[in-house]
Amino acid sequence: MNSTILIVLALVWAFALTRALKMSLASPDRFPVVHWQWPEGLFTTCIVLFFLSTGAAAFGKEPQRITLESLETSVALYAAVTLFLIGFLVMRNVPLVEAFGLGAERAKTIFGPVLIAVLVAVPAIYAVQWLVYTFLADANAPQPIVTFLLEHDGLRDRLAVAAIALIAAPLTEELVFRGCFYGVLRQVGGRWLAIGVTAVVFALIHGHAASIPGLLILAVALALLYEVTGSLWAPLALHAVFNGLSLLGTILWPEAMQ
Repeated sequence: MNSTILIVLALVWAFALTRALKMSLASPDRFPVVHWQWPEGLFTTCIVLFFLSTGAAAFGKEPQRITLESLETSVALYAAVTLFLIGFLVMRNVPLVEAFGLGAERAKTIFGPVLIAVLVAVPAIYAVQWLVYTFLADANAPQPIVTFLLEHDGLRDRLAVAAIALIAAPLTEELVFRGCFYGVLRQVGGRWLAIGVTAVVFALIHGHAASIPGLLILAVALALLYEVTGSLWAPLALHAVFNGLSLLGTILWPEAMQ
């Protein structure tokens, strides 16, 4: 009986994956039309390199324990990067609504694609991460933020984690990586180059080797969702939903994360 259920679920997942890929690759005209110039490209690259440098510093080292104060500092840093980037784009006369597909009409159409992405990408991410932790359990500790959440159950602690996971990280990372960096790379080398480069960079900035396979899948899903909807609201929503599910799973089933 269990085998039958698993086979049915696998078939449903395969069908949904096929449909999702077909939708994503068949709608290049939905992507926002904006001409990125070299100052925007250079500025975005500098921000990406900053994120990469912080992520690279964590590889090959024991995960550092984080505190409530460091979480609050991270929220402030995310906010500063977001405001700094938006201010630069406004100064450069980049039309933000058109450049990122933020109009109300496009926002109304993202629910279906986001739901499909959740059903297709999230199970794949968790399956890959389960395999990684199964075979490399002795060599890989959870991400520091997960460890913090497991050890601190105060309201202020959880609100700080939620602020990063549900708001700060999705907003800043989607604006930087899908909004600007992806747009610039897509203009220069096409969407396949943009998907590949942004996926690798996005996975590396998190500085956690065991999470790289899952983050690569997430990053590709975020880029394809941006392609099919033409709105940055869609990858932002998927990013927040994925983080929210991970946060909820850590709170409800902490033994699974240890």
